[in-house]
Amino acid sequence: MADGLISSVVEQLINILKHQAQELKRALGVEKEIASLSSKLEKIREVLDDADKRSFKEKGIKLWIENIKDFSYQVDDVLDEWRTRTLRQQIESSAPESSCSSFLPSCIQFKRFVMHRDIAKKIIELDSTLDQITKEKDQFKFDYASITHTSAASHSDQELMRVTTAFDVDASEIQGRKSDASALISKLVENSGEEEARNGNGNGNGPPVISIVGTGGIGKTTLALLVFEDEQIKTHFGDERVWICVSDPFDQIKIAKAIVESTTKSSTDLSQLQLLLEKIRSTLSGKRFLLVMDDVWTEQYAKWEPLKNSLKDGLPGSRILVTTRSERVATMMGSVYLHQLDLISDSEAWLLLSRIAFSGRREEDCEELKDIGQKIVQKCKGLPLAASVMGRLLRFKDTKDDWQNVLDNKIWELEKVVTDLFPHLYLSYNDLTPKMKQCFSYCAVFPKDYEIKVEKLIRIWMAQGYLTMESKGRELFGGLAMRSFFQDLKKDHMDSNIIISCKMHDIVHDFAQFLTKNECYRIDQHEDKVQIKNLRHLSWQNTGRNMNLSSICDIGKLRSFFAESPEQLIPDLFNGLKSVRVLRLHDCELQKLPRKIGNLVHLRYIDLSRSDVEELPKGIGNLINLRHLNIRGTYRLEMMPLGIAKLTQLCSLSEFKVGKESSKLGYMEKLNQLKGELSIFFLCDLNNAADVEEAKKAELRKKKHIKELCLDFSRGVVVEIDVMEALKPPPELQTLKFNWYEGTHFPSWITLSLDNLRILEINGCINCSSLPPLGKLPSLETLIIWGMEELRYVGSEFFGVAEVGVVAFPKLKKLLFSYCSEWEEWEDFKEEATIIIMPCIRELKLFRCSKLKIVPHHLLSRLESLKIEYCPGLKVE
Repeated sequence: MADGLISSVVEQLINILKHQAQELKRALGVEKEIASLSSKLEKIREVLDDADKRSFKEKGIKLWIENIKDFSYQVDDVLDEWRTRTLRQQIESSAPESSCSSFLPSCIQFKRFVMHRDIAKKIIELDSTLDQITKEKDQFKFDYASITHTSAASHSDQELMRVTTAFDVDASEIQGRKSDASALISKLVENSGEEEARNGNGNGNGPPVISIVGTGGIGKTTLALLVFEDEQIKTHFGDERVWICVSDPFDQIKIAKAIVESTTKSSTDLSQLQLLLEKIRSTLSGKRFLLVMDDVWTEQYAKWEPLKNSLKDGLPGSRILVTTRSERVATMMGSVYLHQLDLISDSEAWLLLSRIAFSGRREEDCEELKDIGQKIVQKCKGLPLAASVMGRLLRFKDTKDDWQNVLDNKIWELEKVVTDLFPHLYLSYNDLTPKMKQCFSYCAVFPKDYEIKVEKLIRIWMAQGYLTMESKGRELFGGLAMRSFFQDLKKDHMDSNIIISCKMHDIVHDFAQFLTKNECYRIDQHEDKVQIKNLRHLSWQNTGRNMNLSSICDIGKLRSFFAESPEQLIPDLFNGLKSVRVLRLHDCELQKLPRKIGNLVHLRYIDLSRSDVEELPKGIGNLINLRHLNIRGTYRLEMMPLGIAKLTQLCSLSEFKVGKESSKLGYMEKLNQLKGELSIFFLCDLNNAADVEEAKKAELRKKKHIKELCLDFSRGVVVEIDVMEALKPPPELQTLKFNWYEGTHFPSWITLSLDNLRILEINGCINCSSLPPLGKLPSLETLIIWGMEELRYVGSEFFGVAEVGVVAFPKLKKLLFSYCSEWEEWEDFKEEATIIIMPCIRELKLFRCSKLKIVPHHLLSRLESLKIEYCPGLKVE
């Protein structure tokens, strides 16, 4: 991570020298010191490649690198503080209500003088400190890098382009495991039903446990997934197949909750273990199920027993499939069959490696590289993950010399590595660009088996200063995934080219933790006191007790603080987080953030989702660097402070609360950088001229980066149609949702300006008796209408076909009507040569529309899927 960090700092220094030279001369007076910092760091960066390689064996070099990183963090903080203060002064000087307004020029000049003096002093001290680090460098006699930073960056960009074009390779290659899968499938389906009950393996003792045992990286999870997705298993167990990632520690509540949510296909608010276990028992009672428990570590029967007992009421034939590294774990869980997974042969490893490495190559090139490749395979020692990692590394090595360099690399000779797999990961890691190394290493802060949301991950990378553009983050993520640093990639159902979530293999996660053991740390309920001098990223998970964080680290150096479901957080903690960039308080019981959070000038990312927070601090307006504010699911939060209007750099704001106290729509006026999703919650009536003006002031139409807009209304809240008309969204909008809107008419802009709208949901609009002419929407693909209790008739106005020569709903593929209890007639509008209706319709669902009598005949002929439930009056010919 040192190279990426120093590269970032040097780049900042160079930009300052280029673009703010006059400011330096006039105000700071430290132009020479900044140039000196840049020059020295550039020279240090040239030896980092050699330093990184030697640090594994030479403790002095490892300590020197730690000092460089600590120094670079200090420089980064000072530069960011300077930018922040400068931006804040620009905002203050343009604000007429400034406290300095009566003598504005002199007040601003004085503030600038104080700021410049403070920053200049820090820069001079940093330059002096760097002199000592530079002198220490010379004693190690490093080799200088043979390529310049510019050429390396150019190479990395080309490499990323190659990655994105080659992203179709399946990440779950299987080799040499067919016989293993066959044996496991037989054990999972044998002796089902009455025969098993007679043999005593039924309800009394619970489902039989079958375990896959093997070393890390040998392919236990991959084999279990292969079995889980087998057609015979799907047929045998039907929908009652449950996959749970367990990992370490064995969190009983987390595991039980995951089983409940998987079996019920919905989220649960249950948090007590006994209630969760009772829910599991009732849900699985009388059903034949398969439960896969992946990556079990605990040997404590007392932790397994309550969960085991909750599974006893399943039908005979139910099974539990476990993956673990330890035979003792398999024995503790009462396994009736233990499948020991062996290493794959060199020939099987070669088939796996070559399939990946030779993808897209000419046959003659493959033949030339074969001998070297087979020697590299021998170093994989029969581990499938190692063969996969090496295949992905070699895929980007073009020449025979490149392959020979991998084979001859000294990393194979490392003595002190945590597992036999790490040398393979080191080789792949060392082949990454500095930015990619930074971004991968950061992921050590997440727990094992954690489902990482890619969009959030990229935002966090950007908040840490690793990236400046989301598109670059997507490319970088793709490069890491291509090299097996991420797996279990889930794609967007609307766009298969977009990866929405991923996980890390537990061995890869171990490797990331090994790389960052002095920078990233996680606290769980088993935590003992530790002292980590230069900790930068801390995750604190469900400890169940208060923790004295100052006993663990210097909280003033933390750049990330993740608190997952803690019972309490000490408000004074926030006063010390002076360097924090990312603050995640998901599911936290803290009800109020302290006012002094406004002093955290470096803060870019705040996640308060599903927390108990009731109020955002008034000082939030001081966080002018804030890019992302996630308050999704904060049901106690009912207003937005005035300071939110100052956060003009915000790129994402999950929810905006309107109505309570002084919370106004107009606060959004200058938040034009918002991207992605935005939900506006209407908590009070908006029915006068002032409310209309506030809606106009919000200028939603200018927020062109918003792709999904949800308008959510509290029950009983009245929002006049004039207010709705003023909330005209941007024409780039792709998804629009109305939830519990109680007006009688929809705003006209729905069909007049949203040419890019793909998804429209109208939910619980109980007072609207008719639908707008939605057939005019040229890009609409999905239309969902739910709970329109006053809807009685759907006719030509819905299709918008008053004119000849038009196509109504030209791209609509999916149409759903549900809980329209008074809907009686759907006009069977006859198509003509000049009027075409829903030419692309493929799926129609009708649910609880009890009075509906007929579906237009011309739609039925085009459908691939028709589902009708609880519509007793409906006749379909």
